[in-house]
Amino acid sequence: MPSNKHTPFLENIPAYALGALDAGQVAALESHLETCASCRGELAAYRALSEDLLMAIPPKTPPASMRRQLQSKLPSSHRLSSRRMGWSLGQSALVFALGVLLLLNVVSLLQMRSFQQQQAQLSHQLQSEQTALALLSYPGIRTIPINANGITGTLLLDDDRNAVALFAWNLPQLPANQTYQAWLIDSQEERVSLGVFRSDPTLPFTSFSIISSNKIANFVGIGVTVEPSGGSSQPTGPRLFRVGF
Repeated sequence: MPSNKHTPFLENIPAYALGALDAGQVAALESHLETCASCRGELAAYRALSEDLLMAIPPKTPPASMRRQLQSKLPSSHRLSSRRMGWSLGQSALVFALGVLLLLNVVSLLQMRSFQQQQAQLSHQLQSEQTALALLSYPGIRTIPINANGITGTLLLDDDRNAVALFAWNLPQLPANQTYQAWLIDSQEERVSLGVFRSDPTLPFTSFSIISSNKIANFVGIGVTVEPSGGSSQPTGPRLFRVGF
């Protein structure tokens, strides 16, 4: 159990390890550390703990307001009340600072995931546009206009390669729990799914392209319906439009 003469210095050691003491307190503590092996051991333990935790997350520079807030919580500002607490304010300041650093790391991770999702959407959009351009360069491509329910666009069909590309304007934005689903329609009105897609709110048009495992020539049309997120085995939602071949 440390003697009373060590108590003020012990309470300042956690803040000193974080670099949050004012100049006067730093000078007093460093002078004491020169002659006190016990306090030097305490400082070494705090530094080892903080270095291990801080190495586990990417480094972040706390804002100046955080430093002021930490300094306002130091034992020198509330010395009388700190002696009645189970934990010193210096220890609380250390836990608080590490908690903030962990929070900053979580925020950075969420921002990275959002950026990766945006990259995936752009990659899909680019792939659709490249597929459409490739289809236009092939001979024998069928181009079918779309004009229904205020939605206009173009459907491109390559019967030889069973490729489909859809470009549509004015598709409504759907909630997160819904998606668009395209269907091949045969002469018996049976539907076979071509896949699901969503409209991009940052673009004035929506594109969707796919190489079908079914022979396009065996079908008579393509339709698009609104389905639950993830799609359905058969159409269950309202039909947006249908295009005959």
